[in-house]
Amino acid sequence: MVPTDGRENTDRAIQEAIELANVHEATLHTLYVINSAEIAPGMDFDDLEPIGEEAVEYVAKRAAEAGLENVDTNVRHGLRHQAILDYADEHDIDLIVMGRNRGLERFLRSSVSDRVTERASTPVLVVE
Repeated sequence: MVPTDGRENTDRAIQEAIELANVHEATLHTLYVINSAEIAPGMDFDDLEPIGEEAVEYVAKRAAEAGLENVDTNVRHGLRHQAILDYADEHDIDLIVMGRNRGLERFLRSSVSDRVTERASTPVLVVE
Protein backbone atom coordinates (compact mmCIF):
# COMPACT_ATOMS: atom_id res chain seq x y z
CA MET A 1 0.00 0.00 0.00
CA VAL A 2 1.21 3.47 -0.82
CA PRO A 3 -0.60 6.49 0.62
CA THR A 4 -0.24 9.58 -1.54
CA ASP A 5 -0.91 13.24 -0.98
CA GLY A 6 -0.27 14.19 -4.60
CA ARG A 7 2.97 15.99 -3.74
CA GLU A 8 6.45 15.25 -5.05
CA ASN A 9 7.65 13.83 -1.74
CA THR A 10 5.62 10.71 -2.49
CA ASP A 11 7.18 10.00 -5.91
CA ARG A 12 10.05 7.91 -4.56
CA ALA A 13 7.69 5.97 -2.30
CA ILE A 14 5.34 5.36 -5.24
CA GLN A 15 8.20 4.01 -7.35
CA GLU A 16 9.40 1.76 -4.51
CA ALA A 17 5.88 0.43 -3.89
CA ILE A 18 5.38 -0.30 -7.60
CA GLU A 19 8.67 -2.17 -7.80
CA LEU A 20 7.88 -4.22 -4.69
CA ALA A 21 4.39 -5.07 -5.94
CA ASN A 22 5.84 -6.15 -9.30
CA VAL A 23 8.52 -8.35 -7.75
CA HIS A 24 6.03 -10.02 -5.41
CA GLU A 25 3.17 -10.12 -7.93
CA ALA A 26 1.01 -8.28 -5.42
CA THR A 27 -1.90 -5.89 -5.67
CA LEU A 28 -0.87 -2.30 -5.09
CA HIS A 29 -3.30 -0.32 -2.98
CA THR A 30 -3.06 3.45 -3.18
CA LEU A 31 -4.88 5.77 -0.82
CA TYR A 32 -5.51 9.51 -0.68
CA VAL A 33 -6.98 10.85 2.56
CA ILE A 34 -9.00 14.04 2.65
CA ASN A 35 -8.27 15.44 6.09
CA SER A 36 -11.42 17.06 7.44
CA ALA A 37 -9.39 19.09 9.95
CA GLU A 38 -7.48 20.91 7.21
CA ILE A 39 -10.27 22.08 4.92
CA ALA A 40 -9.95 25.80 4.21
CA PRO A 41 -12.92 28.11 4.77
CA GLY A 42 -15.23 28.14 1.76
CA MET A 43 -14.10 24.67 0.62
CA ASP A 44 -16.21 21.56 0.75
CA PHE A 45 -15.35 17.87 0.75
CA ASP A 46 -16.67 17.73 -2.82
CA ASP A 47 -13.98 20.24 -3.86
CA LEU A 48 -11.28 17.86 -2.68
CA GLU A 49 -12.61 14.62 -4.15
CA PRO A 50 -11.22 15.36 -7.65
CA ILE A 51 -7.80 16.17 -6.17
CA GLY A 52 -7.77 12.82 -4.40
CA GLU A 53 -8.95 10.95 -7.48
CA GLU A 54 -6.23 12.60 -9.56
CA ALA A 55 -3.57 11.64 -7.01
CA VAL A 56 -4.51 7.94 -6.90
CA GLU A 57 -4.98 7.78 -10.68
CA TYR A 58 -1.45 9.14 -11.05
CA VAL A 59 -0.19 6.15 -9.03
CA ALA A 60 -2.32 3.75 -11.10
CA LYS A 61 -0.94 5.22 -14.33
CA ARG A 62 2.66 4.89 -13.13
CA ALA A 63 1.96 1.30 -12.06
CA ALA A 64 0.44 0.44 -15.46
CA GLU A 65 3.46 1.93 -17.22
CA ALA A 66 5.64 -0.38 -15.10
CA GLY A 67 3.55 -3.40 -16.09
CA LEU A 68 1.63 -3.76 -12.83
CA GLU A 69 -1.95 -4.79 -13.53
CA ASN A 70 -3.51 -5.06 -10.08
CA VAL A 71 -4.01 -1.62 -8.54
CA ASP A 72 -6.78 -0.56 -6.15
CA THR A 73 -7.32 3.19 -5.92
CA ASN A 74 -9.08 4.67 -2.91
CA VAL A 75 -10.06 8.09 -1.55
CA ARG A 76 -11.17 8.40 2.08
CA HIS A 77 -12.04 11.12 4.56
CA GLY A 78 -10.56 11.46 8.03
CA LEU A 79 -7.34 12.04 9.89
CA ARG A 80 -4.55 10.95 7.58
CA HIS A 81 -2.61 8.67 9.87
CA GLN A 82 -5.72 6.99 11.28
CA ALA A 83 -7.30 6.48 7.85
CA ILE A 84 -4.07 4.86 6.62
CA LEU A 85 -3.92 2.56 9.65
CA ASP A 86 -7.61 1.64 9.35
CA TYR A 87 -7.31 0.91 5.63
CA ALA A 88 -4.25 -1.27 6.18
CA ASP A 89 -6.06 -3.29 8.86
CA GLU A 90 -9.29 -3.60 6.86
CA HIS A 91 -7.50 -4.86 3.74
CA ASP A 92 -4.84 -7.06 5.39
CA ILE A 93 -2.06 -4.95 3.88
CA ASP A 94 1.37 -6.61 4.09
CA LEU A 95 3.48 -3.44 3.82
CA ILE A 96 2.87 0.32 3.90
CA VAL A 97 5.32 2.31 1.79
CA MET A 98 5.34 6.02 2.59
CA GLY A 99 7.20 9.15 1.66
CA ARG A 100 8.37 11.53 4.34
CA ASN A 101 7.75 15.26 4.31
CA ARG A 102 11.11 16.97 4.69
CA GLY A 103 9.70 20.49 4.98
CA LEU A 104 9.17 22.83 7.89
CA GLU A 105 5.88 21.09 8.68
CA ARG A 106 7.84 18.03 9.87
CA PHE A 107 9.62 20.08 12.53
CA LEU A 108 6.52 21.91 13.72
CA ARG A 109 4.46 18.78 14.35
CA SER A 110 4.77 15.05 14.11
CA SER A 111 4.56 13.82 10.53
CA VAL A 112 1.97 11.41 9.18
CA SER A 113 4.70 8.86 8.44
CA ASP A 114 5.93 9.10 12.06
CA ARG A 115 2.43 8.55 13.41
CA VAL A 116 1.79 5.61 11.10
CA THR A 117 5.15 4.02 11.91
CA GLU A 118 4.56 4.35 15.66
CA ARG A 119 1.06 2.83 15.60
CA ALA A 120 0.97 0.38 12.69
CA SER A 121 0.46 -3.33 13.15
CA THR A 122 1.76 -3.66 9.58
CA PRO A 123 5.43 -3.12 8.62
CA VAL A 124 6.10 0.40 7.32
CA LEU A 125 8.83 1.36 4.85
CA VAL A 126 9.55 5.10 4.90
CA VAL A 127 11.24 6.32 1.73
CA GLU A 128 13.03 9.66 1.82
